[in-house]
Amino acid sequence: MLGVLGGMGPAATVDFLAKLIRLTPAERDQDHVPVVVVSDPRVPDRVAPIMAGRGPSPLEALRHGIRTLEQAGARCIAIPCHTAHYWYDGMIATARVPILHIADAVLAELARRDGPEGPIGLLATAATLKAGFYQARLEAAGCACVVPAAQVTASCVLPAIALVKRNRATEAAPLLLEAVRQLREAGGQTVLLACTELPIALAAAQDPPPCVDATEALARACIAWHRRQR
Repeated sequence: MLGVLGGMGPAATVDFLAKLIRLTPAERDQDHVPVVVVSDPRVPDRVAPIMAGRGPSPLEALRHGIRTLEQAGARCIAIPCHTAHYWYDGMIATARVPILHIADAVLAELARRDGPEGPIGLLATAATLKAGFYQARLEAAGCACVVPAAQVTASCVLPAIALVKRNRATEAAPLLLEAVRQLREAGGQTVLLACTELPIALAAAQDPPPCVDATEALARACIAWHRRQR
């Protein structure tokens, strides 16, 4: 049984589950991954503690969700939220089952594709960029990393994410496309969507450019885990 700690945000959780189902090689119901989901949007905000060191920490709420999943039978946990991984060490310290790290799933996806084409452009929230776990893992794997200018994050990325959270993905799409364009001009030849709302915006775009979808990478990692257990 796979456990999914979601609700951060709810639409991103549904997007992850849809990709988990779509990517699973299945001919019948029984071939799919058994899943138990906690989708709790009441988890405290992750941005303020990372950016400003203030506000309630979400760690205890995250741990509570993990315990709920464990009690429901989960033997591995995935979290389709990037900023939550800032507290990854604190979560695994008390978890009784493994927790897949979304950035490690991205590295596995890049390896599956025989590596990125040129430097990786990292589209993410300011909090995820500040957390630095993507930059550290990518650089350790020998992948050059380019982050967008602060103005691009503020004027394109964050508003696109906010629109998706308001169920306005069609309006978010042009902002995301502009962010992708500017990041490529800055040298990011392979663009990584490192916020779980951004793939939803990309899906709403007409003629979307190719990007690495971290949500899809996490789904593939979950499927690989399940197949190893079988």
